[in-house]
Amino acid sequence: MSGRTVSGVIPPDLYDVVQQAGAYEGTTVSALVSSALAFYLGLSGPARRTARYVLTSGSSDSRAALLDGCGRAIAAAGDQALTASLAAKSAGMQDVSLTEAQIAEEAVQAVRNARQAKRGRTLKLLQDAV
Repeated sequence: MSGRTVSGVIPPDLYDVVQQAGAYEGTTVSALVSSALAFYLGLSGPARRTARYVLTSGSSDSRAALLDGCGRAIAAAGDQALTASLAAKSAGMQDVSLTEAQIAEEAVQAVRNARQAKRGRTLKLLQDAV
């Protein structure tokens, strides 16, 4: 991917997590940063300001609620995309055996499990970064 370089300073612990995430996801730190910036800048101005406020001034519970809410919204969007993709592929075939609600619940549960596994460390890294 060609593009421009963006530079920033992050705590060493957060950098370690980013490298681990890149290795786990089979991508580069640069690709993760690019995706994160695209996601963040895709939010409305008020949403970005609120997120910055919660991350810098909010309680651990409010930071956790922000991240959990984002995870739920991402899972819901993924569900919609998957449902549309399956619908397009299954045209003329039998209905998909899972309902939309079941797919959404599986996605939410998967996100919830992943978030709970890393929530404590992520919240600490966010606090340290601020």
